[in-house]
Amino acid sequence: MHSRIHFLWIDKGFGLVIGGFVPNPFDGVTEYWPTLPETLITLGVWATGFLVLTILYKVAISVREELGTAGGEK
Repeated sequence: MHSRIHFLWIDKGFGLVIGGFVPNPFDGVTEYWPTLPETLITLGVWATGFLVLTILYKVAISVREELGTAGGEK
């Protein structure tokens, strides 16, 4: 298990992206719980992504219906 951690550490350098999981040089891991603003920002980012995905699906479905290729017709 430690070898995986070290490979992640080498790969990402000092900017280890896995939030709350930053091992220190003494093989200890500091526990971390996100604060309310961090949680709300994360939820906002996910909600924005789902909104963009929904809009893109609506556009793709409307184009597909206009072309008459809906439902697998050829």
